[in-house]
Amino acid sequence: MVTPQTRLDTDKNSLRSYADVTRIFTENSDLALAPRKWPCQARSRATVDAILEATALLLEEGKSCSTNAIAERAGVGIATLYQYFDGRDGVIAALSRQVRARLAHTVTSALETACDQSLREGVRSLVLAAVQADTERPLLAARLDEIEAKLPLETNHRQIMIELCSAVAAFLERQNVAYGVKAEALAADLCTIAGALIDAARERSGTIEVDQLARITGQLLAIIHAE
Repeated sequence: MVTPQTRLDTDKNSLRSYADVTRIFTENSDLALAPRKWPCQARSRATVDAILEATALLLEEGKSCSTNAIAERAGVGIATLYQYFDGRDGVIAALSRQVRARLAHTVTSALETACDQSLREGVRSLVLAAVQADTERPLLAARLDEIEAKLPLETNHRQIMIELCSAVAAFLERQNVAYGVKAEALAADLCTIAGALIDAARERSGTIEVDQLARITGQLLAIIHAE
């Protein structure tokens, strides 16, 4: 996971530091359905990871995601699960944060490459990174979308959007498209529209083909050039 950065300089060192993995979500974050207890030691982190992976597998298989089912699939006692989470919704929220943080990390990791490319190729690289992150586990993504819509996760999603927009704003500045507040506003528009276009394409065909990737890239470039 990655930590939101203030502003990306145009030198290579800052590009590399931005793509490093740390954490977006921390114990001091203002989170919806925050964990009851944060795992600090390697063993406790492994336990939480097992709980989240078990939840992901149950969702992909279309099976019950009760806390008992999750604990059994994870190989932990129900009391252990409740040490970290208040209930099923808390586990789902944590899984959602994990999946979205991976998306942010994948996109920001593509930033250095994108900044060294032409504007068109750079936009395509960032879109491709988002598509790849979103389609690593398509069944999980689809099931999470359904469940997330019923949970109050706006605060968590906002933190991920800030992270993605910071990366795109840095890309726009490096490409000499826009700077400062204008870059941030344009980045927010691009992230929102790209997400909607990717979701729509995935719903239509289940996968994002090369022609669809080119279409999404072209639509985003049209917005950039309209500024």
